[in-house]
Amino acid sequence: MVNTIVAIFLILHGLVHAILALVPDPNTPGAGFATFFSRSWLFSGLGLSPSTGRPIAIILAAIAAIGFIAAGLALLGFLVPFDWWRSLAIGSAVVSLLLLVVFWNTYLIVGILIDIAILVTLIFFNWRPE
Repeated sequence: MVNTIVAIFLILHGLVHAILALVPDPNTPGAGFATFFSRSWLFSGLGLSPSTGRPIAIILAAIAAIGFIAAGLALLGFLVPFDWWRSLAIGSAVVSLLLLVVFWNTYLIVGILIDIAILVTLIFFNWRPE
């Protein structure tokens, strides 16, 4: 039962990454297709336009989304080898943290806390499925 709950959570967290890459940012009204990952403090600090960071954000969001979904499916024993779930979850959390920090937005704090919780649970507490 716990495995199923964790797997569903990982899959949903992956889907949220995909959605946030497409949903307009409410802090940027009238900016057309400005999403949560359209502005980066890092890229603006380097003098680069927001359009430079957008493809990078899309790639990172896709890697995190696919990784979390694959980790959930592996934990369920569906389509992805079960032994991969832990590495996929940890790798996806690291990519997700990178994405959320570089494209910081106050709405993303929950995602950062979730990624940190995943890393602490899997690395420091060494959680293993039932």
